[in-house]
Amino acid sequence: MKKKIYNLFLFALHFLIYFSCYFKSPKFCAYLIKISLIQPKIFKNRLKNKKTIIVLDRVIGGRRDIEIMKKSSQINFKILFMRRSITKIIFTYFCYKKKIFFNYQKPRPTKKDFLNQKYKNRKKHEQFWTDVIFNLKNYFNEKELNFISFAYYYFVENGLYAGCKNNKIPLKLWNKECFMSDEDVKYRVKIKEYKYVFKYFYKISVYNSFMRKMLVGMDKSNEKKITVNGCPRILDFIDKKKKYKKVNNLLFLSFNPRQGFPEHREYKNLNWNLSYNKVIKILNDLSKNKKINITIKRKKFSAYKTPHKIDKRIKIFEGGTAEKFINKADIVIGHNSGSTVESLINGKYVMIPFFEKNPKLKKYLFKFNKDIIYTSEEKMKKDILNLVNKRVLFPLNVKKNEKTTQYYYGKPKNVVKNYVNFLNS
Repeated sequence: MKKKIYNLFLFALHFLIYFSCYFKSPKFCAYLIKISLIQPKIFKNRLKNKKTIIVLDRVIGGRRDIEIMKKSSQINFKILFMRRSITKIIFTYFCYKKKIFFNYQKPRPTKKDFLNQKYKNRKKHEQFWTDVIFNLKNYFNEKELNFISFAYYYFVENGLYAGCKNNKIPLKLWNKECFMSDEDVKYRVKIKEYKYVFKYFYKISVYNSFMRKMLVGMDKSNEKKITVNGCPRILDFIDKKKKYKKVNNLLFLSFNPRQGFPEHREYKNLNWNLSYNKVIKILNDLSKNKKINITIKRKKFSAYKTPHKIDKRIKIFEGGTAEKFINKADIVIGHNSGSTVESLINGKYVMIPFFEKNPKLKKYLFKFNKDIIYTSEEKMKKDILNLVNKRVLFPLNVKKNEKTTQYYYGKPKNVVKNYVNFLNS
């Protein structure tokens, strides 16, 4: 019932925002945005501060980082969250002014829509957001207003970015993305696809040094804006309480078969489908063993559709974060994903499948320790069976994986202090 009421509210909100664009009423749009801003219980406090931060919400990943910061520090300014779907609705209007009938509840504009947007409509989109931000600033009276985004390539937010710049509102980039293969990084620097967007950001925070290097490679003006602050989630993974338990729970972190390959037609035929399908075969065989509980965690919208039927004894979950599944798991099969690195930090047995016929594809893998990369299905299956029912002290203390975890998540030292300084800047 609650979900139905929420969906009805979301539909009404999106419908009214769309028509605020239609009737050229940025003041009404700003009002709708203000009353729809979210303030989770953890961010409510009685301390007064002139600063208000509006976060362009990304529930998976981004919000969790800020929640960890709030728990670990005395942040006293107001933090509010704005639904990213609002920017999608407004963007959709300025792409297709005559198209009134579409999915208001879950608008899904594409990158192609952005690239094909007419220059005239793009300018009108930016001007509308400039007027919306001006009115939003007035609604907050004398309070200092800041915005935070989590990724530089969210094209639907570009109009809002321009609106912030035109109103001299600081916009900060808390760059959540930090999981890429070295080949993907090289390609992004080479094409500098999003160079134009960095002019909007006042400050940029990244988790690690290689991401800083990449963003500076894309635009040299980023050098003075960027700080390497580490990842707050590195403080939130490990249950420090050591305990012995039997190895019974196996988790497969369903991975994007294109992750690690640059997004360009030159690489369009490269994927990890073979490795993925062979993992499914292994899991189907293992599911016959009553001592193993097998779970597959996959993303709702980007899940790979394997041609192999998955055994009904295997539990499948979609959507949400992988955190709780990783915590319960003993063995994790993962690939090019942040959740796989989280599993290493969490002290689990981690296995990376690389069952490709072409050994040259290895350069598109993340920087995993070679000892956990499996090129043989039989070897992976054998190692899993050897671990099953074995009594083990968790979390595992695997020093050899520290290079991987720190390469992506940065060093845990001073993470809280770094982000307090970033938010206060």
